[in-house]
Amino acid sequence: MADAKTRFVLKRLNWSEHWQRGPSRAPGEVALASFDTFEAADAERAKREAARRNGLNPFECGPAVQYWSHLDEPRLRDWLNDRGIDPPPPNQAWADWWKKHHKKLSDTQRAAVWEACDKVRFFAVREEPVRPVGYAVVGINWEYNDETYDADPDGGQLLSVYRTRERAEQRCAELNAAERGRWGDFVGDEIEPDEDEEYDMAMFDMQDRVRRKRGLARDEKLGKNEGLYNSVAQVPFFEVIEVELEGVE
Repeated sequence: MADAKTRFVLKRLNWSEHWQRGPSRAPGEVALASFDTFEAADAERAKREAARRNGLNPFECGPAVQYWSHLDEPRLRDWLNDRGIDPPPPNQAWADWWKKHHKKLSDTQRAAVWEACDKVRFFAVREEPVRPVGYAVVGINWEYNDETYDADPDGGQLLSVYRTRERAEQRCAELNAAERGRWGDFVGDEIEPDEDEEYDMAMFDMQDRVRRKRGLARDEKLGKNEGLYNSVAQVPFFEVIEVELEGVE
């Protein structure tokens, strides 16, 4: 059991995805849940880590061995050989080798590859002091890309912080209503979306922001039209984010 003034926090490490380069580690991490014991937090970390690895090629998580492992390439090859795994020949890319051979490896051997790729981790457990939380009202940055508006995947403009979610949600609703009014005057009449319609492209797209918040890979599916908006009346221009407060009892 941790000291009464500390807790074990499960964090999602920040990975960004590029449509050509694949996932890459970025600065920062996001708190997902807290636990009284390290064992409980680590069990949840292991479960989420395993789910995130499913279908993922560890050798596409960065362009070279130093992005995957603290081992250099000769030691990585020795590591695999010691565990009965034939590494790729020098003329074959590691990512191509994994695509061709990973299904032929045993569960233990696949686990050994992931163990060696110790820089490719998506969750971590941190022991932290217990702090009170606040609720920040954040303006979402929307940018026009010549066809549609895209939401910034991260961050936003911090406007205010409240001690209760109810007050933050109330202020967020007020700001959204005012902003939608201004956009309505600018955009003009719009067709309300049909609930059964599947969008090929929407006027406002915040799917990358939704994915980043949930820690989803680009190929993991959202709900139908989730994060897509064809009506200004539904677009979130502001949202509430839970934050830890320091120096506040």
